[in-house]
Amino acid sequence: MSRLLRFWSLPRREKQFFCEAAFWILLSHLSVKTIAFRHIVKFLSARWHNGARDALDVADLCKLADVSLSRVVNLLQWKNVCLSRSMAQFIMLRRRGIPAVMVAGVKFSEDSLLNAHAWIDAAHSAPNASSENSAFTALVRIGHRP
Repeated sequence: MSRLLRFWSLPRREKQFFCEAAFWILLSHLSVKTIAFRHIVKFLSARWHNGARDALDVADLCKLADVSLSRVVNLLQWKNVCLSRSMAQFIMLRRRGIPAVMVAGVKFSEDSLLNAHAWIDAAHSAPNASSENSAFTALVRIGHRP
């Protein structure tokens, strides 16, 4: 009940972003589970073109999309949600004309296992995200930044 009360206490814009984030992350998760990744890459590359956006509200929109996705992911408590989350964030940002790049990469861990990770490289992404992801070798990049 407290989660519902917290949701209703959010400003209207944050409620809208939360609902959009929930829709895109659920759709992305289902796509990852049922569709070959090469088809997902083709769809994301062809459909979500770069647009132009005023630089004034880009940082706010990036942060609001990230916070909304974090709320949804915490609510769902899925394991290994980075690819679904990256796809959802990529679509949310590109729909608003914000240049973003979805990157999927791999790295070897200490015990010789191959770890995969996906992340978003946006104009106003978190500064610590690039240092966390620098250990991964990028295999797939969707989109481009100016």
